[in-house]
Amino acid sequence: MPQPKFQIGSSLKSMRTAFDENRQLIVRLTLAFAAMNAISALLDIAGPAGLAVSFGITLLLGAAYSGMITALVCIPGRTEGAGELWATVKPVLARLIWVTLITAIAVLAGVAALIIPGMVIATFLAVAGQTVVVERRAVFESLGRSFELVQGNAWRAFGYLVVVGLLSLLMLGIALLISAPLGTGVVGRLVGNFLSNCLSTPVVAIGAAVLYTKLSDLKRETPAQVP
Repeated sequence: MPQPKFQIGSSLKSMRTAFDENRQLIVRLTLAFAAMNAISALLDIAGPAGLAVSFGITLLLGAAYSGMITALVCIPGRTEGAGELWATVKPVLARLIWVTLITAIAVLAGVAALIIPGMVIATFLAVAGQTVVVERRAVFESLGRSFELVQGNAWRAFGYLVVVGLLSLLMLGIALLISAPLGTGVVGRLVGNFLSNCLSTPVVAIGAAVLYTKLSDLKRETPAQVP
């Protein structure tokens, strides 16, 4: 019996549905994380040390935000508020940070090699973070689980990720156009970074969460519930 195929169009519609159903909470989370990220990005003014601290904070905030959006979209009954989402993500945050870092390094190494390997790695590890949050997988176990979920739908998953990436870039472009008149000073950078995170980050986070949900459903597996 042929394996059911991942559908790009219906998944994009599911992204819109996920946002509409959780609009207020997603907006509140996004505004809070965007503000913290924008402020932390200014630390690079302090030189290499500030840049290192800024990178660390950005990594932490990105993992926490992605994890909370994943919990919101992928785990039924986790929509009461930010506090409950944070309680879901907090126990696995360290694992989530490691998975995010390992994935980023692997993708960058693949891109530096011949570009195509980077795209392949990005596709097969696209939902590794989601398996950490939903299934409570260990770091390297989550990488294998992501590969397992994507396998059989790699080309379609890649096409979906391209569309999500283009949507994110479109939002980023809009943010840069709005903030451009403010220049490249502290205020301009602060506003530009804040708007970029507000408009583009939710697209990527919701897109990854929906991808995980769809691929899990296709494997006819029910994601493990958080105890």
